[in-house]
Amino acid sequence: MNKINFKKWAFRFTIWLLILNTAIAYLIINHTDFPGVENNTGIRILFFSILSTILLILCITFIIISTIRKEQKNYQYWISVIGILIFGVFPFIASFF
Repeated sequence: MNKINFKKWAFRFTIWLLILNTAIAYLIINHTDFPGVENNTGIRILFFSILSTILLILCITFIIISTIRKEQKNYQYWISVIGILIFGVFPFIASFF
C-alpha cells in the first residue's frame, strides 16, 4: 500500500472517463431507432455508462485516499479533481433541472 501512487491512478481513471464519455456521446449522436432496424447501440451505451460510473467512483475514492495520505498535489491531482467535477458533480446537479 505504501508504494501505490493514488493520484496517478485517479488521473488515469479520469483520462479513461474522458475517452468513455466521448464514445458515449458519439454513440448517442449516431443512434437511430427505426422499426425493423436491428442494432445494439442502446446496450453499448448502457454498458459504457455503467463502466463510466464505476471509474468515477474509483477516481473519487483514490482522490480521497490521496488527500488523506497527504500526497503532493500536482497536475495529476488537480486534473482528477476537475474531472470529478465535470463528470460527476455537474451532471448530478443538472439532473435536478
